[in-house]
Amino acid sequence: MRILGIDPGLSATGYGIIENGLATEFGLITTDTRQPTPERLRSLGEGMEEVVRRNRPTQCALETLFFKSVGARSVIRSAEARGTIIYVLGRNRIPVTELTPATIKLALTGSGRASKHQMNYMVKRLLHLGERVSEHAADALAAAYCLSRRLPRASGGEGDAKGKGERGSGKVRTGTPRRERERGNGEGEGRKS
Repeated sequence: MRILGIDPGLSATGYGIIENGLATEFGLITTDTRQPTPERLRSLGEGMEEVVRRNRPTQCALETLFFKSVGARSVIRSAEARGTIIYVLGRNRIPVTELTPATIKLALTGSGRASKHQMNYMVKRLLHLGERVSEHAADALAAAYCLSRRLPRASGGEGDAKGKGERGSGKVRTGTPRRERERGNGEGEGRKS
């Protein structure tokens, strides 16, 4: 089973792919903050389409939005980004499970109030990642890991997910435990082999 985890955001959306308990790819889809919102949403959608096309996930774990005290504009922009992502997933017929940040934190650390540092540490430890993982990519991998622990185990061998990082209209930065390959922006997330 290939699970796509997503930490949604308009400026940076983290994503991570887990298959058979291992991270096969993770990274960020970023949008240009100087562009109008419709253009940024289009870029985000195209970047997500590229990730889906490249990895062909069978399930998706989507972190729900959580805001402590921010302005309405920020909440609206985040909800618009999330809607774009859900549209891409629905169009590709990928089942989506929504998980709260507290649920994900509890699954990884045993505490629903774990810090970002604790989460990043546990993601790297549980998925055997030695390299630096951005906060958004770590949150996405954590969501995918949480869902992988909830779903029944599927039988079968390794799939064909390759750690390929390509640049679409949304800047997609990727990393994998196997290797890192970049085109265009030079800001990869993963371990270099």
